[in-house]
Amino acid sequence: MRPPTLSFALLALLACNADYQVAKTSAHVVVSPELADAGTIAVGESVSLDVSVIHASGDTVRVLALDVLPLDGDAFVAPAEPYPEVAPDETKALTFTFAPDAEGYFRTRVTIRTDEDRDNEHVIVLRGQAAAGGAEVLPPIVDFGPVSLGGSGSGSVSLVNFGALPLSLESLNFDGGRFSSILILPATVGAGETVVVPLAYRAEDAEETTGTLTVTVSPVVPLEAVRLRANACSTASGPLYDADEDGFSACAVDCDDGDAGVNPAGTEVCDGVDQDCDGVVDEGTSCADDDGDGATEDEGDCNDGDPAVGPAVVEVDGNGVDDDCDGAVDAGSTDADGDGYDAIVGGDCDETDASVFPGAVEVADGVDDNCDGVVDEGTAAYDDDEDGLSEDAGDCDDTTAATRPGAAELADWMDNDCDGTVDEGTSNADDDGDGVSERGGDCDDAEPLAYLGAVERAGDGIDNDCDGTVD
Repeated sequence: MRPPTLSFALLALLACNADYQVAKTSAHVVVSPELADAGTIAVGESVSLDVSVIHASGDTVRVLALDVLPLDGDAFVAPAEPYPEVAPDETKALTFTFAPDAEGYFRTRVTIRTDEDRDNEHVIVLRGQAAAGGAEVLPPIVDFGPVSLGGSGSGSVSLVNFGALPLSLESLNFDGGRFSSILILPATVGAGETVVVPLAYRAEDAEETTGTLTVTVSPVVPLEAVRLRANACSTASGPLYDADEDGFSACAVDCDDGDAGVNPAGTEVCDGVDQDCDGVVDEGTSCADDDGDGATEDEGDCNDGDPAVGPAVVEVDGNGVDDDCDGAVDAGSTDADGDGYDAIVGGDCDETDASVFPGAVEVADGVDDNCDGVVDEGTAAYDDDEDGLSEDAGDCDDTTAATRPGAAELADWMDNDCDGTVDEGTSNADDDGDGVSERGGDCDDAEPLAYLGAVERAGDGIDNDCDGTVD
């Protein structure tokens, strides 16, 4: 007979094995997150969402299937097979794609089926929003105006985000000319916001320059290129090129469009500047040697309109003129007013007024100051161009008969009708404010949506791009 102690030991061992089998850990995974949010993206864009399958206990767990049920719209794409196996201490990702093709909110329920011993279905929800991105760059044309050699001009465009998504301004690409910007990129433009992009131009010469600016944003929104130009008298608007608003455009005869006192109708003063744009500086003033005798009025020339009169001239006896400007006329002269000219020989037409004599400066006083038989010529009171109006009567350029109040405005870069605006209503003017004049290719200068190079807009009944066809 076996000792009873052995049987008891065997039974005890069997009992222990039975307890071990009961306590074996089941295979299990955890799926996270239960709600995966793709956020808001643009229609036509896509974004990835990772759902983690995390091993929690037991042996390796295999993902067997993904049951996808769209709840609101169909915009989520499940990963393709083979699906992952998740070993102990591992985490595997299931990568879904949110790719909406229309605006709206989207939800999808996904059931993840595994080979777990129990609880082998895990339900998660994917959601996201799709919005339309929209933006434009304004204005379509930037004209820097007249810029001299080595000079610089400034301008700007505005990036307008009228969509429901924030945009990132990624790049500014310039083609042609010395155009640039100092804006630091990338720059964020929130929904409904506008960012002003400063632009600069540096002139390598004074000739007409053109170029383009292409703006790129993310998410991608198609944007029309902006046309850039400077010194563009062939296509520019008259008012734009009259920067100092003196009625004379730099495209025509204004030799300094930054100074309203300098133009063909300007009055010359003694300052070293050519105020009347005739190529001669300070003529007719006391500091200019108008008669070329080597002396100015400031230097003692008592008649700077006569080269035979001046401080260095030898006195001629008997001609009734103070030739050498010493204050004395020939012996026996009748220079009663002491202006250096007598009435009998010297030609003084008024011996009672020392400001009246041959060569005197004509002033607007109703008197023939220079004894030439014409009263007030060359002054604001005289109609120098014989168009019926003097400067005092409103003639803004009394050197040309085509310029006066009531005259027809011509496409000549001048303010013909003296209303303060250059070339309005002519082919040189951008009447509708779209940046392009008729001269520059605007086929309808009363319609800001129509100009050469514009984008054709379907259904608006307008020939937007001026190609001769509508839509």
